[in-house]
Amino acid sequence: MKSQQWIQVRLFIPSSHQDLIIGQLSMVGFEGFVQEDTSLDCFVPKTKWNDRFLARLRQTLQRFQREFPSIETRFQRRVVRNQNWNARWERSAGIVEATNRIVIKPSWKKLRSKDKGKIVLNIDPKMSFGTGHHETTRLCLLLLEEYLRPGSRVLDFGSGTGVLSLAAVKLGARSAIAIDIDEWALVNARENVKRNRVGKKIKVLSGGTKSIPKSQFDLILANIDLPTLAASLRQLLLSLKQDGLIILSGLLTSDLSKFMDLLAHRGAVPLEIISENEWAALVLVKLRAH
Repeated sequence: MKSQQWIQVRLFIPSSHQDLIIGQLSMVGFEGFVQEDTSLDCFVPKTKWNDRFLARLRQTLQRFQREFPSIETRFQRRVVRNQNWNARWERSAGIVEATNRIVIKPSWKKLRSKDKGKIVLNIDPKMSFGTGHHETTRLCLLLLEEYLRPGSRVLDFGSGTGVLSLAAVKLGARSAIAIDIDEWALVNARENVKRNRVGKKIKVLSGGTKSIPKSQFDLILANIDLPTLAASLRQLLLSLKQDGLIILSGLLTSDLSKFMDLLAHRGAVPLEIISENEWAALVLVKLRAH
């Protein structure tokens, strides 16, 4: 993996708007990001770069520019090797105070004295989504702290680095199933589970909704984009106990009204909605069948 070649795409987008597009670029297929004040570097394995990928990138940038006309969306492209950008990211990575109770720390950083007594998640993200810097991760963690019942069985759908599964078991969940379709994320999640010594409580699985075990969960976590949420919501609700909860994010606040219409047709209602900047997170409950 060290000798793998990557395509680096540099976007000249200011830091104030980078978090808004990173989630969308993750859905295009980019697997790593390095954020600077005036630019965003996006990485994808060279083997995945083709005309179709480029077309999806351009469509995403065009949509973004329609929403933010003042933001420039030109980009530069070059080939790099893995260690060049991974080492650069490691130098810049720091400890994240995700919530008042939860700290996310790269393994190579020492715990600060002010963080003693907090829940510590040791995450080495290898550039995948889920470092705690993004608003959607923080929002999910805040709701997880509030709504997780001790002893719960948890499903983390679209688990990325496994950060939400790790937080769930450290907050008192009995077990967690982490599911993702991305091989890079799965490898990373398994490493993070081992690093946090919770392998007996967390199982990492490859796949989409068809890979969800045929059982019902007390709590489902889904920090994914709107199209994936829309496509997956029916199955997620089927996998939820009648008195269970779904915590989800990955939604822009501007998409909330559209998503509420979808919820009405799926038999779910929001219990709570919170937001940070342009991002929203919701707690859902199932309506009882009559």
